[in-house]
Amino acid sequence: MNEVPAALASSLVVRPVWRRFAPRFRELAIAFVQAGGFAAVVHSEDRVEALFMVGSDGALLPFAAWAMASIEHAEFTFHGDGSAAGLAFAFLDTDRSWTILDWCERDAVHPGPTRSMRLDCVACTACCQDADVVLDAHDLERFRSHGRGDLAEEGPVWRDAEGYLHLRFKAQRCEQLEPAGTCAIYALRPSSCRAFLPGSEPCLAAREDTLDVRDDTADANGSEDGSE
Repeated sequence: MNEVPAALASSLVVRPVWRRFAPRFRELAIAFVQAGGFAAVVHSEDRVEALFMVGSDGALLPFAAWAMASIEHAEFTFHGDGSAAGLAFAFLDTDRSWTILDWCERDAVHPGPTRSMRLDCVACTACCQDADVVLDAHDLERFRSHGRGDLAEEGPVWRDAEGYLHLRFKAQRCEQLEPAGTCAIYALRPSSCRAFLPGSEPCLAAREDTLDVRDDTADANGSEDGSE
């Protein structure tokens, strides 16, 4: 039940790089995003425009969706024509802009629009620490249909004041996280655990907060022409 496929334990992740641009270089920002990166066009300290590519279905691509979810921003406008056709943009308030610009600072050492990094999830386990895993109806049904109805009972889970069930954590670690870094219920893990995207902003934030590991290793230098 706790076996983790080797491909998931250690994998090469290619994530978008954040770069900040002055408004006069907005066309370069658009090209940077079209090449796979994320752009922050800084109009003022409290007005930052985030630019992303979208999928063929018109929705944000996974890395962009996770980035915006992590700052709790869900309002976007989609460009339909011109050089920015196929891109989404969002204007962010001061608090969210501060976070985006911090990501740009972190990524300044990476020269291209994407960053390749190898992540060993079993060795890391940051996302299994100091988190809140809420269970949905599909999770409970999955537990029961595989003969593990006990996972939906008091002990492995706890119920909040609104009636939602959560996986139980002890000393900030999920109780299903084993000493070796594997998940005791990996095959039955909750939907939110299944959806978690390695290399996304929540992943990088968990690594920074839990392990004090920030992805700003100077293994590359320089920045895109026109970026700030």
